Amino acid sequence: MTALLEAEGVVGGYGAADEILKGITVTLAAHRMAAIVGPNGAGKSTFLKAIAGLVKLKAGQVRLAGEVLTGLPPRGIAARGIAFVPQESNVFGSLSVRENLEMGGYLEPRATVARRVEGLFTRFPILAEKRRRAARTLSGGQRQILAMGMALMVEPKLLLLDEPSAGLSPKAAESLFDGIAAIHQEGTAILMVEQNALEALAIAEEGIVLVDGRVARTGEAAALAADPEVRRLFLGG
Repeated sequence: MTALLEAEGVVGGYGAADEILKGITVTLAAHRMAAIVGPNGAGKSTFLKAIAGLVKLKAGQVRLAGEVLTGLPPRGIAARGIAFVPQESNVFGSLSVRENLEMGGYLEPRATVARRVEGLFTRFPILAEKRRRAARTLSGGQRQILAMGMALMVEPKLLLLDEPSAGLSPKAAESLFDGIAAIHQEGTAILMVEQNALEALAIAEEGIVLVDGRVARTGEAAALAADPEVRRLFLGG
């Protein structure tokens, strides 16, 4: 299976002497979904930011469809097909739902933006229902759906999701995971960091367990979720 994302020996952090990531190697094929799970402080979110160009690498390389991304600014990485949805501050609260989606596609031609907005309204009826509402009035789950919609406006090859269910009620989280699964089923590759490990592994095809900035386990998501040792050591029982 052809690799879409190749992260090889990634080392980095937020300062010159800071090495949160200690040589991570991960490969993700096109159209696949992988869930990154593990204990707090393992480097999961930092790894996503490194792929998106928000954390400078001290060593290693990131490639997308064979093209080296290492050293490119975040905007350049986004232009090559990677969309990053951060955990917080991921929508414009004073703008309407429609305006947020339009901002997500601001580099695209106007006709393309209009077509993609209508497509997202069809995909996510809750956004269509609240299209004129300010984003700050949405529930937590609705804001996360809007943030994903903004990322999808550029039709990315790879969608990076950082803790999408953080702070959501169980019911809202369940609805959000259904939305993520639907996005994936339409062909978008997804790399998702989640504290709700079992829920994330339930919709992903592959699982990656990070511990202390290193890859501790990889494999089929269902197999990792069912492994008693993995559950005991890394997934909270």
